[in-house]
Amino acid sequence: MNVVWSDRALRSLAEIHRHVSTESEEAANRTVDGILKRGDHLATFPRLGRVVHRYKRPNIRELVEAPYRIVYRVRREAVEIIDVFSLGTVAAVGTLGVMALE
Repeated sequence: MNVVWSDRALRSLAEIHRHVSTESEEAANRTVDGILKRGDHLATFPRLGRVVHRYKRPNIRELVEAPYRIVYRVRREAVEIIDVFSLGTVAAVGTLGVMALE
């Protein structure tokens, strides 16, 4: 199964890198690399993350790469990474663009 990163998720990764790099470029690289590797595991184990009940869609799941969560959707042909954000952040379905991805 393929893993596809949405434009939104890639922008979030860039923002995470920008934020962490204010302290350390090396830490920023490690952080983003860890998130990317964690997302890549979904190619083999697409149901690895837990279902996010607040989104009321059984195919929307999240996988934690502390202190970030990777929100994704399992589709028939691919895993689609919708967004990546801090564990302290709760995104509404509309802000994830889930409606537009249907």
